[in-house]
Amino acid sequence: MNQRYQSVDALRGLIMILMAIDHSSAFIARQHSSEFWAGAMTSYSTWFPFLTRLVTHLCAPGFFFLMGAGIEWFAASRRAAGWSAGKIAGRLAIRGLVLFAVAQVLESPLIFLQGRLKPAAVRLGRTAAPPPIDGSDLYWGFIVLAGLGLVTMVCALLVRLRPWTWLVVSALCVAATNSLLPASGKPGPLWFTILLAPGLSEHFIVTYPVIPWLAGAAAGMYFAHWWRTNPGAAGRQVWIVGAALVAIGLVVRAAGGWGNIRPPRDLSVIEFLNNVKYPPSLVFWTLFLGVDLILLGLLNRMPASWRSERSPLIVFGQTPLFFFLAHIYLLYACGLVLFREAAPLEQAYVVWLLALVALYPMCAWYRRFKLGKPADSLWRLF
Repeated sequence: MNQRYQSVDALRGLIMILMAIDHSSAFIARQHSSEFWAGAMTSYSTWFPFLTRLVTHLCAPGFFFLMGAGIEWFAASRRAAGWSAGKIAGRLAIRGLVLFAVAQVLESPLIFLQGRLKPAAVRLGRTAAPPPIDGSDLYWGFIVLAGLGLVTMVCALLVRLRPWTWLVVSALCVAATNSLLPASGKPGPLWFTILLAPGLSEHFIVTYPVIPWLAGAAAGMYFAHWWRTNPGAAGRQVWIVGAALVAIGLVVRAAGGWGNIRPPRDLSVIEFLNNVKYPPSLVFWTLFLGVDLILLGLLNRMPASWRSERSPLIVFGQTPLFFFLAHIYLLYACGLVLFREAAPLEQAYVVWLLALVALYPMCAWYRRFKLGKPADSLWRLF
C-alpha cells in the first residue's frame, strides 16, 4: 500500500462506518431525516437523533471529495504506466457507467423495499412539505450511487484539463447550486433535476444531482494533485484547510442570506447546524468537508496501527462499494426479519456495531480478492 495514501483510505473507512449509522437508524429505528431545499426539513426536539444525523453529514461530502481524489490518483498512476489520455478517460467513463448501472439494479429498488418496513409510531418532526415534486408519482430513483456514477463520467472529461481548472469548476458548481434553484420550489424537468435541483420529476426521485456534487469531486481532484506533488506539506497542512472551511461555514451561516439556501427556523444551536443537504448549500459543504479534512489531518498523525493492513478503517476504506451494498442489504434484512416494529434509536446503534463485526471478514476477503486482480481487471471497478 502506498504509505502516503493510508490516511486517505482510513478516512474513507471512517466515512463508511459513519454512513452505516444513518442506514441503521433508517432500517431499524425507522428514523431518517430530510433536508431538502424547498421540501421537508426535519426538526428536532432532542439532541440524540440530531447528533445521529449530524455526524453522518460527513459522509456524502467525503464520498464525492475522495472519489475525485481517487480519480486524479488513478489518472496519474496510469499515465506513469504509459496509458494514453483517451484510455484513462475511457476507463473512468466505464467506471461511472458501472456505478450508475449498479445503482439502478441494486440501490434504487430499496426505495420500494423500504416501504415494506412498518414505520415508527412517532416520527421525527418535519415541515409539512414533501421533497420538491412536479405532481408525478414515483417510479424510480437516482440516489447516491447514481450521482457518483454520473459525476465520475463528467470527471472523465475534466481529467484532461489543467489542475487549476478543477478549482474553477468546483467554485462555479457551488455558485450555481446556491444561485439557480427555482424560485417556484418545483424541481423542473427531469434533465434540470438530474443536473441541479433534486426532487421528484417525471416519475424519478433525484437526490444527488450532478452539478452540486461535482463541486466536491472537482475539488477532490485538485486536492489529490496537491497531495501527490507536495505530500509532506499536504499531510501537515490539510487540517488547516479544513479549519478554514469550517470557519467560513460558520461565518456564512451566522450572516444568513446567500450560501444558506434556507435560514434557521429559530435561534437554537440545533437549527444553526441543521443545513440543507439536498442539494448541499455552501454552508453544508464548508462545514462538513472542513471537518473531513481536519479528521484526515488527525488520521495522518495517528499511530501506524490505525492505518495497518488489518485496521477496519483500511479494510472498509479499500472496499467502499462492496461495503456499501453489503451493509445496506444486511441492515434492511435485519429490519425486515428481526424488527417488525420500529426499535428505539439505541437499539439501532447496537445493530450497527454488530453489522460492522459481520462485515469486517467479508470486506477483508473481498479486498484480498480485488487486489489480487491486475490493474485493468473489471473487478477493480468494484
